[in-house]
Amino acid sequence: MDTIHENSIHAISAIQRSFNDQKNLMFLLSNIFDPRYAFLFYAPLIFSFDRITGRKLMWVTVVAEWSNQILKWLMRGERPYWWVHEFAGQSSINGVSKNLPPIQQTFMTCETGPGSPSGHSMVTAAVWYILVEAMLKRMGKNLHGSKSSLLNSICWAIYTFVLCCVSLSRIYLAAHFPHQCLLGMGMGVAVAILISNLNTDRIKLNGYVYGTLAMFASAILTYILLLSMGFNPLWSVERALKWCAKREHVHLDTTPFFSMMRYTGFFLGMGLGLHSTFYRAISSIQFSTTMKLVTAALSIMVSKLIEKIPISSDVLNVNVIYAIVFLQSLMLPYFFVAIVPYIVARMHPTKSIEALRNQDSNNNSIRLKAN
Repeated sequence: MDTIHENSIHAISAIQRSFNDQKNLMFLLSNIFDPRYAFLFYAPLIFSFDRITGRKLMWVTVVAEWSNQILKWLMRGERPYWWVHEFAGQSSINGVSKNLPPIQQTFMTCETGPGSPSGHSMVTAAVWYILVEAMLKRMGKNLHGSKSSLLNSICWAIYTFVLCCVSLSRIYLAAHFPHQCLLGMGMGVAVAILISNLNTDRIKLNGYVYGTLAMFASAILTYILLLSMGFNPLWSVERALKWCAKREHVHLDTTPFFSMMRYTGFFLGMGLGLHSTFYRAISSIQFSTTMKLVTAALSIMVSKLIEKIPISSDVLNVNVIYAIVFLQSLMLPYFFVAIVPYIVARMHPTKSIEALRNQDSNNNSIRLKAN
């Protein structure tokens, strides 16, 4: 792998020189396609307009994040910004002189998890596969023959271009080697295809509970397995702290355990929301465009408020921080899946109010009969 890494360092250095004038664009691409925005922005937005696609998107985000964490721990991939220093040090010890070109670090470079596969590439590939597929199904209903084929070609070409741009930004930042981005894209597409063929509508609440426990247990067992084999699962955090040019650029929200708390909490919250009385009350209501817009705006507002809950590693114990992240991630989908749509349906002066009242009456009748 050292040969691949060494050649990649030359490529990364060349990319940084070539795109230095576009560095703000690289920062923007890496930021807006950050996996956390799949939870904080894409999920509430898409679910507000299309519940079926939104549910698939949430599933694919969780599964991609979970599998990415497990793969990163198992593959133990290096990151360019620390590998170049480690390799140079090892070469000098062995008496071998290697003249590697310098690579620049930015405020977005110093992520703490292992590098392979790229989480940005993997989650972006998975999420946007679901979105493109849903869009083609909707638009393709009115197109046939050559027009349908042309639309498919254009959409998938744009999809591929976006993935390449995201990967380019990650390589520019020296956060990933090129092969890690390619692997991430491939794995993301595989996850998306798997989830798109899965009937998630039939998953009951206990399925979400067991799924949450299974993901949590698999991550912990992987961690324990690596420890028992003599590997330090948190080796990458130590490398990040050692080689990041500025300590303040190393952020807690890029650690493997932070990711684990996020996807497990989100998955459980999604299940609780989809099987809540609030969601059952509005699941049969056809929201108007205005209602969908209001729901989307409120959902994203709630998402931003939850994101803004202050978490300081200087004040709180790291385990307390992880617990807070889990609760934040649980609350987020519960609000935009169940609470916000219910409030919008209650407030909107349409047949939805009558439907909700009928639902409440039916629930009360059931309770009375039960008593």
